[in-house]
Amino acid sequence: MTRRLSILVTALGLSACTALQAQTVAPLSATARSNGGHPEAIQLQGQEYVVPELIVGGEWNTTIKLTNRGTVSIPTTNVDFVDDQGFALTASFQTTDGSIITDTGFAFSLPIGTTVEGTFVGGRNTNFGHAIIRCNAAGCGTPGLYGEVILRNRNSTRPDFESVFSLEQPAPVQYMLFDGRNLYTTTLYLVNNRSTSNTMFIDIFDTGNHLVRTVRIPFGGLQSQLLTLHVVAPETIGISGTLVISGANDSTLFTATALRINPSNSFTPIRAWVPKPQ
Repeated sequence: MTRRLSILVTALGLSACTALQAQTVAPLSATARSNGGHPEAIQLQGQEYVVPELIVGGEWNTTIKLTNRGTVSIPTTNVDFVDDQGFALTASFQTTDGSIITDTGFAFSLPIGTTVEGTFVGGRNTNFGHAIIRCNAAGCGTPGLYGEVILRNRNSTRPDFESVFSLEQPAPVQYMLFDGRNLYTTTLYLVNNRSTSNTMFIDIFDTGNHLVRTVRIPFGGLQSQLLTLHVVAPETIGISGTLVISGANDSTLFTATALRINPSNSFTPIRAWVPKPQ
């Protein structure tokens, strides 16, 4: 487990259990994985979707929900699990008939109006990463495909804590509000959606739009990182403002989400927003 994950585990007091129910669901074959390509090949056509956060095992219960609200059926589509280092993440999930499948992804299809739901079966160790929905060149019945991931933290000493994040589409620039006042903590979850190494920059602005600090974060291909904001930028303690998260250039694509953790260690999701093209 990385030190960054240890920071989050310490901050949240983090257990888990996890399943996959669908109209059609199957383990992702080696052939399908090898033909999947990299996410940028699909992103350039505007057809890439990312499940921005996966936390599996330990105290974490993670569920993915996908639904088709389009006008055509979504054909068989592959979903890949990727760990924080950018490698295939092997995870177990339960199919509709109750059987447990262990693989680095799954395949689904969705008739109009239907939903697929899956909860991962986690072990003792906590692993984190993200998932890539590999729509084909014709898309996933877009704009009909919608999905979200539910992260639930379960500890017998207190009520469950839960956050919900929608599917994300990678972008080169994203904004996010933060608040470091009254002992609140922001834990960032950043994913490099390119298969090549990249650098992300976090420009921290206070509420008067004064630049407080710029944090430089190197990433390996498809790597994700958990970063506690006040650890990488102590200047954020006691203030609020806006984060401008950007890549080295417009070809850098990433997703940015976060957890806002209050002094009692419960948490809520924070989503970034993408500036409108000029």
